[in-house]
Amino acid sequence: MSSRFILRSLRAFSKQGRAHSNTGLFHTANLSTALLRKAHHPHYPAVNINYNVQRHVATAEKKFECFNIQDAKDFQTRVIESPVPVIVDFHATWCGPCKLLGPRLEAIISNKEGQVSLAKVDVDENVEIAMEYLVESLPTVIGFKNGRKINKFIGLQEDDAIDSFVEKLIH
Repeated sequence: MSSRFILRSLRAFSKQGRAHSNTGLFHTANLSTALLRKAHHPHYPAVNINYNVQRHVATAEKKFECFNIQDAKDFQTRVIESPVPVIVDFHATWCGPCKLLGPRLEAIISNKEGQVSLAKVDVDENVEIAMEYLVESLPTVIGFKNGRKINKFIGLQEDDAIDSFVEKLIH
């Protein structure tokens, strides 16, 4: 292996290291300028380069079940026949308040540690389910327990109101 090849490789990797520093991948080459100069000389041994690839992965425990409803049969199986209470979020991709309510619901339900599940129903894909439960405006959230509709709210709510809604459903 020639020293020119080593230098070209080193330069390519150092450029990549700078380019990937924002993504969490770090290349470290422990070389001084003296070693770079020595790499040109044919009697010096090849330069050893140390590459440490670091990945930062955040993991979290799954504290609650959240799922998307695919069709009426899926709704029957996962919501109506569920052994735990289920909160059903009727939403649409184009609905602005729905985009705000979804993460707030998830955060509040995740604090309940598995006592309640969250089902999401896209009304554009599941029109028949939305019509069956008289969903007329979005977002609409309905609480089910033991296969029965227990409670309902429409529109964006305060976190305290959502928390009390979930608590009433659990107890």
